[in-house]
Amino acid sequence: MKIHSLAMRLILLACLSIGLALSTIAFILSGLFSQYFEDRVYSELAAQLDQLTANLTFMENGDLEIAPMLDPRFQAPFSGLYWQAVREDHPKVVSRSLWTGSIDIRIDAPAGELIRSALVSPLGEPLLVLGRAVKIGDEASESLVELTVAVDQSEVQRAAANFRSTMISWLGIIFFGLFAASWVQVKLGLAPLEALRKKVERVRSGKDFRLEGDFPSEVQPLANEVNELLDLHEVTLSQARERASDLAHGLKTPLTIINTIAHDLRKNGELDAAAEIDSQIASMNHFIGRELARVRTRTAGTSVNMAYPVAEKMLEAIKRFPRRRPLLWELDMPADFTTPFDEHDLSELLGNLLDNSRKWAKTRVRLAAGKLKTGRSYLSVEDDGVGVEKSNLLRLGRRGQRLDPSAQGSGLGLAICSDLAAHYGAEIRLQRSELGGLKVTIIWG
Repeated sequence: MKIHSLAMRLILLACLSIGLALSTIAFILSGLFSQYFEDRVYSELAAQLDQLTANLTFMENGDLEIAPMLDPRFQAPFSGLYWQAVREDHPKVVSRSLWTGSIDIRIDAPAGELIRSALVSPLGEPLLVLGRAVKIGDEASESLVELTVAVDQSEVQRAAANFRSTMISWLGIIFFGLFAASWVQVKLGLAPLEALRKKVERVRSGKDFRLEGDFPSEVQPLANEVNELLDLHEVTLSQARERASDLAHGLKTPLTIINTIAHDLRKNGELDAAAEIDSQIASMNHFIGRELARVRTRTAGTSVNMAYPVAEKMLEAIKRFPRRRPLLWELDMPADFTTPFDEHDLSELLGNLLDNSRKWAKTRVRLAAGKLKTGRSYLSVEDDGVGVEKSNLLRLGRRGQRLDPSAQGSGLGLAICSDLAAHYGAEIRLQRSELGGLKVTIIWG
């Protein structure tokens, strides 16, 4: 499974490296402590062995005799501290702590050399043993005495186990501390990227036009590249506006000539042909107007504009359109209501929607705006006309679709509104109005 979060990757890598480092430290420290403690035990055994050598005496028949040792554990049976003295052809002498047992070891080394060993006592205890051989007598009657001291190794093992337990507890605390430090480090290290994301969001929403700020040297090149792209986009958009404007102006003359021809046809009584030409001219004007409105927009959602003055102006303009019966025009919009649409695009939207409601309304048209419960903004136009059946709502927004061919228009009004709304990231919803007719709602945010 891929991890798409850069922060999560860094934190996981930090956990892995910290865990590996602490495990290595625990292994090394445990070994060093065991070795250190064992060396200390052997050092104490060497002191006991020296004392044992000093306390060594001989009876008249040559048997060994050991004066009492200072450590009282040698006198307590099975205390865990033992000594043994062996001379060939003479009885073995052992400490009272060994009771009737002995240390099963043979010293095969030069006299005076210390020998370390580990073995198991007759009672099953693990022992650390230190021994050496000493020479006695003259050259003619020289013999060796093997002296050995031993201690129960379980004490060393318990000490090592306690050390490991304590060390693991502290290393666990250190691990969580380092993990928290790594998390803070990752968050602080990636903070410039989060700041860059927020600034890009501000550019996208139209609050800023460039990525400005004091970025780290690793992030600054990315910000510079984005700014260059924004500059290039601005230049490209400006060129597109100029080309669209040139195209619109270039089409004005042919449309004027065609309009004159339609006028002449109407004078000559060819009303059907003139009406068809007028319809096509209207469609071309809608298309040209829509494209000009789109290229006038810098980027989708890059501005915040007051809507109330535009709404008032469009209502005044639509009211002048001819009708057999006058309409009641309602405007329900806060005076400070804003939209992401610029003035030209908002005029295009409201003009198409209000004109469509004017054609079908019986007595009332309502233009409203505000906030939904979800926090999104809306702008709606509705009327009290005959409305549209649910089965026809999907057809209504398609380009060139006219549910009533006898009605005036080209069928492009709602299609143009849908294009403009989509360009700003808004959506259009068609539904039945409470007034009885059609309700068109534009929602964004």
